Amino acid sequence: MSTLSVTAAPAHPRQARWTFLLHRWALVVWVTLVVAISGLLLWAAGPLADDSDRAWHQLEACRRLSRCVVDTGSYAATYEFLTYALILLPFVVAAWAGATLTARELESGTALMAWTQGVSPVRWLAVRLTLPAVVLTVGASLLVALHRFAWEAPEERTGDRPTWWLPFTFHANGPTTVAACLTALAVGTLTGLLVRRTLPALGVSVAASVLLLGGAHWLMPHLRTPVTEVGPFREGYPGLYTGVELSHGLVTRTGAHIPTPECRATSMDDCLRIYEQHGGTGFYTTFHPASHYWPLQLTTTALLLVVTALLTAASFVVLRRRTG
Repeated sequence: MSTLSVTAAPAHPRQARWTFLLHRWALVVWVTLVVAISGLLLWAAGPLADDSDRAWHQLEACRRLSRCVVDTGSYAATYEFLTYALILLPFVVAAWAGATLTARELESGTALMAWTQGVSPVRWLAVRLTLPAVVLTVGASLLVALHRFAWEAPEERTGDRPTWWLPFTFHANGPTTVAACLTALAVGTLTGLLVRRTLPALGVSVAASVLLLGGAHWLMPHLRTPVTEVGPFREGYPGLYTGVELSHGLVTRTGAHIPTPECRATSMDDCLRIYEQHGGTGFYTTFHPASHYWPLQLTTTALLLVVTALLTAASFVVLRRRTG
C-alpha cells in the first residue's frame, strides 16, 4: 500500500513577501532616489567642492583688479538643491504611506481578505510598518551621513559656506531627518486606517506631517537652555548670526532685557542716543552656540520618536476597534 504524503499549508500567508510584492515599485523608487541623491552628494563633496575651493582662491587673488569674474556657484547650487531634496523626503514618505500602505488595501478589500485567511489584523499591520521602517531608516541614515560629508568637504573655501544653524542644513545634517521619515510613516499609516480612502488619506497625511514636523522645528530651540551674551553698544549684538537665535535686544541699567526700540536715524550715534534714552547700556543675544548642535539634534530626534511611537500605538488601537 502506498502512502500519500500531504504537506500542510501554512497557517497564514507569508506577509513579508506579500508586502514586498505589493509595494515593490515604491521600494524601487525609494532605492532609486537614495542612489541618485547619494551620487550627487558624493559629486558635490568631491569635484564640486574642489572646484569651489579653487574658485574662491582665484577670487581672493584677483580681488584688487577692477574686473574679476569667477564662477563659484556650482557647489552652492548643487548643495542647496540636495538639501531641499532631503528636507522633502519625509513628506514624500507621508504621501506614500497615507495613500498606499493601509488606505488602499482597506479601500480595495485586500486587507479583509488577508484577515479571513488566517492573518490577524495586528500581524498584518505590524509587517506593513516594520519593513518600510527598516528600509527608510537605512536609506535616510545613508543620505544624512553623505549630506554632512558634502557640507564639510570645502574646508578651505573662503566664500559663503552654509552655516550649521540654517534650518534646512541643521536638519539635513543630523538624525532628525531620519526620525522625521519615521514620523511621516506613522502619520500616513494612522491616516490611512482612519480615512480608508486613497486620495483623501494622501492629502491629510501630508498636511498632518507639515504640522507635526513644523511644530517639532519650532520647539527645537526650547528643548535646551540657551546661552545669553551681553556686550557694549559699540560691539553690536554679541553672538549674532553664530547660532540658533531666540531673541536679541537691549540691556537696561536695571539688567532687564527689552526689545530694541525702532530707530530710523541715519547714523549709529543717533540710534545710540535713542537707546540710552530708553535706559539701554548695551546689547544682548540669546542663542544656541555650535556646542549645542548635537544636544538639540538628539532631543529633537527623541521627541519625534516619541511622537512616532504614540502614532503607531494609536494605529493598533484604531485597527483593533475597527476589526473587533
